[in-house]
Amino acid sequence: MPSRHHFASYDAIEALTATASVQAVGLRQTPSAILAVAAVVAETDAEAEKLATSMDLKPPARDRGQYLPLPSVEEALAYPTAMPNAARSRATARAVRRQPGDGVAKLQPMITASEADELMVITAVYDHDARKKSYSCCADAWGLRRRWRLTA
Repeated sequence: MPSRHHFASYDAIEALTATASVQAVGLRQTPSAILAVAAVVAETDAEAEKLATSMDLKPPARDRGQYLPLPSVEEALAYPTAMPNAARSRATARAVRRQPGDGVAKLQPMITASEADELMVITAVYDHDARKKSYSCCADAWGLRRRWRLTA
């Protein structure tokens, strides 16, 4: 039962905890849940916010039926009205835009509250190297890099 917190119009945590009517299917004996969150992790909060501007244009474009590639940070910053304030507030509240330790600190309460079995991190930024760095920072913050042999 995947729940996409990062672009859902509902509270994914509430949806994941309302599993009384969910039944296991297939090979699993019990249902499992995945919490998907948008996270941009960088060396500083300011850098993470800057990188996240690429994904800020996606919701308004998607609402207009436009499924375009991610814009560069420069293109996103030059866009006159990227997102209405209410939509930006919702997107910012649902996304993690932090430096490594702070990013994990913001994600952990969501994981705990949702009782998710897995966490899926989506880093939708234009710069591929910055995306890989974000994933590496998350892995480092959780102590997973050595376990999974991730490379930046």
